[in-house]
Amino acid sequence: MQRNTVEVTLKYDRGFKKDEVIALDISEQELEQMIENDYQLRLARATEGEIVKRQTVQEFFDEIGNDELKSWRKHNRRLIPVKAEDEESSEMDMMDLVIDNSQEDERKRQEDYEEQCQMLRNSLSSKQAELMIAIVLDDVKLVEYAMKTGEEYNNVFRRYKRAERALKEKRLESNN
Repeated sequence: MQRNTVEVTLKYDRGFKKDEVIALDISEQELEQMIENDYQLRLARATEGEIVKRQTVQEFFDEIGNDELKSWRKHNRRLIPVKAEDEESSEMDMMDLVIDNSQEDERKRQEDYEEQCQMLRNSLSSKQAELMIAIVLDDVKLVEYAMKTGEEYNNVFRRYKRAERALKEKRLESNN
């Protein structure tokens, strides 16, 4: 039994691998599965009402290439060329000049998170507070929350809207 394969050619047009060409032989079944998995992933990430279409093979690989390029740019954006007297050129990482406050920043973010959680727990019922913490602070989608708790999406959505209204009312009361 012969497997039908498709040759996919990728060419780097920037970065360290400039003009490097890679040829991949991918079976049609694997390619279809990759496209379907990508579609399902984008569908799960989509917001309500957003239209998601299956990508072509070219669009799929272009997106992968764009992601790699963004990653490369993100890594290299802090590097600036520095001309030394005895060297033709060198690169210096600007982050070497910055003091590392990452632990302090993380501790502050954790304190802010805990403060916001406590405010929600004080303002809402326990179920509403846990829902709002998951959705607003932990960036869990309503669909994911409903699946995780085993509840129907519509019930979770209504509880979320009621919690939003309750928070708005509390804010208005505190402003008066």
